[in-house]
Amino acid sequence: MADLSTTTRRTEPQKASGFPASGCWVNIFDPIVGELVGRCGYDYAMIDMEHSPATLDLALNMIRAVQLGGAKAIVRVPDKSPQWIGRLMDMGADGVMVPMVDSAEEATELARAAVYAPEGTRGMAAPIVRATGYGVSTEHYLDNYRKNFMLLLQIETATAVDAAAEIAAVDGVDCIFIGPFDLAGSLGHRAEPDHKDTKAAIRKISKAVKASGKLLSTLNTPKSDAKALLARGFDLVFSGSDISMLRQAMSSDAANSEKLIES
Repeated sequence: MADLSTTTRRTEPQKASGFPASGCWVNIFDPIVGELVGRCGYDYAMIDMEHSPATLDLALNMIRAVQLGGAKAIVRVPDKSPQWIGRLMDMGADGVMVPMVDSAEEATELARAAVYAPEGTRGMAAPIVRATGYGVSTEHYLDNYRKNFMLLLQIETATAVDAAAEIAAVDGVDCIFIGPFDLAGSLGHRAEPDHKDTKAAIRKISKAVKASGKLLSTLNTPKSDAKALLARGFDLVFSGSDISMLRQAMSSDAANSEKLIES
C-alpha cells in the first residue's frame, strides 16, 4: 500500500500512518483543478474516469497536476477490467479505485493485476514508463512499487454487502470504498444514500472491513458529512467535489446578482 506518511505540501507533522485523510472528487479534467486539490489542502484527489468523458491521456495530465499540487492521485477506472490497473500504475498513479466489485474472486483477480509475475499478472514495462522516471529509477521502483500504491475496491451493490468480509480479506486489497449512492439504488432506494436500509448496509460493510484491518473510505451524503464519517471510523473521506462546489458557488453568486438586478 502507498506510503502516505509525508507530503510535499504540508509543513506540520502528519500521523505516522497518514490517516485519517481528506479527499476531493475530480470530474473536471483540467490540470488547474488537479493542482488546486493539493494546494487547497486535500490529501487525495479521486480522478473519476467512470463518470467523465475522459481518456487515459487526459488522466495522465491530471495525475501529474495532482501530484504537482502535493496531493495523492487516485484514479477511478471506468469498469472492473483488471487491465486498467497496470496501465495506470505505469503512468505513476498513487492508487486505483475499481467500481462494482461483488466477490472475493473478482477482488483476487484485481489484486493480482497490481503485482508483476510470477505472483501476479501485471505486464512488465518498468524500464520505459513514467512510474520509474522512464527507466531512471527502475531498480528502486521494483523494490517498492506495491507499497507505494493503493488499491481501492468499491462495494456498492446488495450482492457485495454479504461478501464484504471476504472481499476485504483478499491479500493485496488495501482499502474498501463504500459507494452509498449506487448501494442505495441496488437496495431499491435510488438516490437515497441516507435511507435506513442503506445505512444498515453501510454499517454491516464497515464492521466487516474494520475487522479485516483494511482501510475504509467513502464520500459525504446529504446527512453524513466528513465530521460524522470520520467519527464513525472512516479513514479516507471524500468531502469535496469539484463540480458540486463550483455549481454551488455559481448558483449562489447568480442568485445574489439576480436580487441586485431586481432591487
